[in-house]
Amino acid sequence: MDGVLFNQEKTFKKDLLFFLNKIINNEYFSLSRWGDGELMIIEKEFIDLTNIKNGEFKFDPNDEKYNNVSENLIKSFKFVDDNYYVGIACRCCVGNEKHNYMKNLSNQPEKNLTWANIFVNSNYNFFIENYLKEFIKKDIIMVVNKKCDISKLPFKVEDVYYVGVDAWLNDYFIIDEIKNKYKNKTNKIFLFAAGPLANILCYELWNSMNKNNTYIDIGSTLDVIMGMKPTRGYLKGANTLKKECIW
Repeated sequence: MDGVLFNQEKTFKKDLLFFLNKIINNEYFSLSRWGDGELMIIEKEFIDLTNIKNGEFKFDPNDEKYNNVSENLIKSFKFVDDNYYVGIACRCCVGNEKHNYMKNLSNQPEKNLTWANIFVNSNYNFFIENYLKEFIKKDIIMVVNKKCDISKLPFKVEDVYYVGVDAWLNDYFIIDEIKNKYKNKTNKIFLFAAGPLANILCYELWNSMNKNNTYIDIGSTLDVIMGMKPTRGYLKGANTLKKECIW
């Protein structure tokens, strides 16, 4: 399979095919996806998701222990480089104002922007059916919640780093661990499901470790497969599975 054809018009499905083609053809990239929670951190707003869903993250702008990680998160949002992609909230989900705000704040060229929910909604079933087939052929390294059971995945995982609640603060050290282990290794695919830590990993590993690998923030897409409680509508069979988001 040499790739999937698509034309130049930007649509929800075609962006999904764009990244699939890159994986198929071993064209390396980094994809960092940004939702409302990450945007709240950038805007210095308090957020605490540590006791909901599967346990996520917290940010207190008045707590200095978050200063360093929040600044690095902002850097990862505004970093511009070839084959570094930033997913932002689309106008059909958050409205024109917030969509345009995130677009402008990111400082990204249009070609480096995509949907924050590129792997979910009406793209989810295609993602599961087609991306996972490609992951079977690749060397996969993962950063996931410690509650995950990776043995349930349909592809082999070469290496895994487990993180807990508020990982971007408590497990930040794994960035250096990964850099030290993989700085001279190539043709790997790194999959991150670690909240804001995933965004920072996409930036740090692409920018200062190795651009001959691929780094993807996969979010909650594999949660159910790995035995995690479904926390999003698309994982529960909601009507959002039929939603084709617009740019």
